[in-house]
Amino acid sequence: MKPIAIDDFCAVRSLANVTFSPEGTSACFIVSQAKKEKNCYESRLYLLKGGRVRALTGGGKESSFCYLDENTVLFAGDREGEKEPSLTSRFYKIALDGGEADLAYTFPIPVSQVFPLKNGDLLVVGSTFPGFENLYKGDKKLVKAYFDDKKENEDYEVISQLPWWWNGGTYTRGAYESLFYYDAKKKSLTRLTDAGFNVSDVQLAEDQKTVYFSLLDVSVPRPAHFGGQDLYRIDLASRRQELVVKSRPDFVIATYALGKSFLLVMAADGKFGMNTDCDFYKLDYETLAVTPYAVYGEAIGTSVGCDVRHGGGQAFKMDGDVLYFISTRFDGAGLYKLEDGAVSPVLVRDGSVDCFDRKNGKMLLCALWDVKPQELYDETGRRVTHFNDAMLRGKYVAQPDPLNLTAGDHEVHGFILKPMDFEAGKKYPVIFDIHGGPKTVYGPVFYHEMQYWASRGYFVIFCNPTGSDGRGAFMDIRGKYGTVDFDDLMAFCDAALAKYPEMDADNLFETGGSYGGFMTNWIIGHTDRFRACASQRSISNWTSFYGVSDIGPDFSEDQCGSTIWPDVEKFWWHSPMKYADKVKTPTLFLHSLEDYRCPVDQGYQMYSALIAHGVESRLVLFRGENHELSRSGKPKHRIRRLNEITGWFEQHKG
Repeated sequence: MKPIAIDDFCAVRSLANVTFSPEGTSACFIVSQAKKEKNCYESRLYLLKGGRVRALTGGGKESSFCYLDENTVLFAGDREGEKEPSLTSRFYKIALDGGEADLAYTFPIPVSQVFPLKNGDLLVVGSTFPGFENLYKGDKKLVKAYFDDKKENEDYEVISQLPWWWNGGTYTRGAYESLFYYDAKKKSLTRLTDAGFNVSDVQLAEDQKTVYFSLLDVSVPRPAHFGGQDLYRIDLASRRQELVVKSRPDFVIATYALGKSFLLVMAADGKFGMNTDCDFYKLDYETLAVTPYAVYGEAIGTSVGCDVRHGGGQAFKMDGDVLYFISTRFDGAGLYKLEDGAVSPVLVRDGSVDCFDRKNGKMLLCALWDVKPQELYDETGRRVTHFNDAMLRGKYVAQPDPLNLTAGDHEVHGFILKPMDFEAGKKYPVIFDIHGGPKTVYGPVFYHEMQYWASRGYFVIFCNPTGSDGRGAFMDIRGKYGTVDFDDLMAFCDAALAKYPEMDADNLFETGGSYGGFMTNWIIGHTDRFRACASQRSISNWTSFYGVSDIGPDFSEDQCGSTIWPDVEKFWWHSPMKYADKVKTPTLFLHSLEDYRCPVDQGYQMYSALIAHGVESRLVLFRGENHELSRSGKPKHRIRRLNEITGWFEQHKG
């Protein structure tokens, strides 16, 4: 058997956004792959029809598409090139039976979504820029004025809102999304929603007479990004906008689905703070009355961690008045249905269903099953694609060995990967990998970094401590960071060592990112059992995190279970920085300079504290990367990151 190599994630092809044609005779989806030499990702549109799979496009930048009709697909792309600064978006159409893609639509603004209408027109979701709200009209003088203003002010940032930046982007500068109507004959856009309101979660009714969407007032100093959605609709004949239902503290709307006879609302009662999972409600299309439909309280969509995904897709879909949806339960994500107020499983296996579509009783699921990268499966669970067979052929893939234990009054679930060429009685080093979130889960899926370490001769252990998703109230860790979760992790580590005496307790290493980075920082201040640790994209100080993260004020107060004024001492008590003078463990810190979720100052603080106290430490910073470095960072940066962590552990082996 050959080992999994450090760059083998570049051989993985990731699948996303599987979508049936209007009549269900074909399906399209996106296939993405990391390109090491180009240091980028390429994505292409693929077709599945009659049991055959083939690429529809070869440009390498296709990631957004929709069906125009049964035989034609519309996709976003840029095949013309721009010689001057431009905001232009282009969409191309391609016939499924062959031929080249033709330019179909050109828009004067960035466009993220289009919804084809039966009359040949479109609904369009596009960007609006404060001070230049009329750029969508395509006036070249206004476009020039926009770029002139941008150049004149490129050395300055004027901030008047909270948050002022978002992870993976830059300073927000107040830009937002609007809903437009595109007249195909006139080739003109008309804005349907008011200036100063951001549009999201757009859904077009099946009869195409009404469009539903969420609106958020972004003209105020602190938009309610975490207060739930306010749902609106527009009658396309009259263009009249109407409020459908508003969120409130005990009814925080996450999303919705359009059924045949009622609208299904997914909303949380806030009992467990901002991480509360949703229940289901029925909304009458005529009266707009809302009534409870089903108590659920579990996660919608997949929370299963993985580093070989790229892109998304549908997590739920109505078929008549039956909701089909992905849900995270315990350590995996499966497909379920809600019918007549009752939830039942449809297709649930070890691993994760990442997205799906359903049409005329047929289904296609993009899933991480059998400890393999993503493939497509049908409604029976039969695999219908084989994109990743070749990259795994002859390779050692460690199979996750479940380990469940009782810690206090609850169970902790986890897994163990054995090292390659494992021999009973021989000692092996151990890497303890802690997930982020904390409201996510580890499951029995293909995780490249873990498989790489197993191929390097390490045991890899990982678990889902208190705060993890998939178990209802189990995820409620507000005000308890560093207490019961820490105890769970240490108990799991003890249980793993007890199960496999081949694990070398003197060569025990630990790493984690985001919440896992917080926990790494906490661990080194509370135990010396690890020979070396690697803290990634971490939180070290809740009092400063409050003011620098894109989610700081909301997330820190919610997760610390209090308000920073006057309860700053509680925030400090839960901060690893408070215990930095106790650290003895050699620790590597990794941060991305454009990570605005867990900003780099959090790493600076811990690194400075350790150096000041004479503890061996190393800080590695990545330019041009953000909070997603380990999952979608530039391929060469991902390799460097994994080399840094592995090298740090190798260096500190006893």
